[in-house]
Amino acid sequence: RTFAIGDEDHTIGNSLRHVLMQNSKIDFCGYSVPHPSEPVVHVRLQTAKNKNGKDGDDGRSRAVDVLKEACETLIAQCDIVIDQVEDLMPEVKQDRINIEDVQRDEGFDGADGADDAEMEDFEEMIDGNEEY
Repeated sequence: RTFAIGDEDHTIGNSLRHVLMQNSKIDFCGYSVPHPSEPVVHVRLQTAKNKNGKDGDDGRSRAVDVLKEACETLIAQCDIVIDQVEDLMPEVKQDRINIEDVQRDEGFDGADGADDAEMEDFEEMIDGNEEY
């Protein structure tokens, strides 16, 4: 199944590809940026057949579920890196706090990451994404 992710580039494409390829539920994963002037990444993945055959009709995990899991893993990995950088460089932590304060003052939700509504929008987008 192919997922089109808008307003993104090679950074998210290669990061997701790397996380997905570490997952035993994946047979194949690749990404492409169809044109450099269009900020869209296509992530193509094929899930492996499960030994127990309980998830999908053909014994495969749903691609959308594996992609969600990969996104959660990538977010957790980024949080670990940010925490380590902030421990070593306190000024980075202060910058993040200042940015979150400004965002909160300007009425942005989820100043410290994606809020529930944003995550629901993302899940609806990938659930409704058609295969190419």
